[in-house]
Amino acid sequence: MKKIIPLLLLVGLFAAPAQANDNAFGVAWSIAIPTGNTNDYVPGISLRGMNLEFRNFIQRDVAWGLNIGWNAFNKQQDNTLYADNYAVTGLRWHYVNTVPIYASAYKYWGAKRDTRYFAGANVGTAWLERKTTLGLFEDTDKNWHFAFAPEFGVNMPWSSFIGYISVRYNVLLAAGDVESQGWFEFRIGIGLD
Repeated sequence: MKKIIPLLLLVGLFAAPAQANDNAFGVAWSIAIPTGNTNDYVPGISLRGMNLEFRNFIQRDVAWGLNIGWNAFNKQQDNTLYADNYAVTGLRWHYVNTVPIYASAYKYWGAKRDTRYFAGANVGTAWLERKTTLGLFEDTDKNWHFAFAPEFGVNMPWSSFIGYISVRYNVLLAAGDVESQGWFEFRIGIGLD
């Protein structure tokens, strides 16, 4: 986590030029639904997530960007855990914390001060911590994963602010002892344009 703080500060530096006409900076709340291996480990909807984004418009309808996000999943289970030579019954918690860091490219449709639809491609890395606790015992895996995420959304202008809604599907490839992970992320945000 100590490495994440300087990255957050770096993304925050992009907020300074956000009021120029060709830049945008936004903050979004993320609602996540795990899929595949992530859903097997921590099923259910997560309301704990956020994103910081910077976008630079190189043309009226094309932008590149940087974004960093955070999603947290957890699930309580009360069942028996079986291992090679033993079984343990008790209250068990599963946690998944992710911090995706992406470079992005976006294509927009519509006039700049109107409602605009967009599609994006995000590519980068993601730090993932997967943890199981049972009483005093804890098993934790921490890895950096190669990650990518297609995204679709809409911007809605309000004077100098924009509201935006998007859907992103995050895919983290397998790394270390952790298999590939995935989740849908529904993002509701506001930004300066």
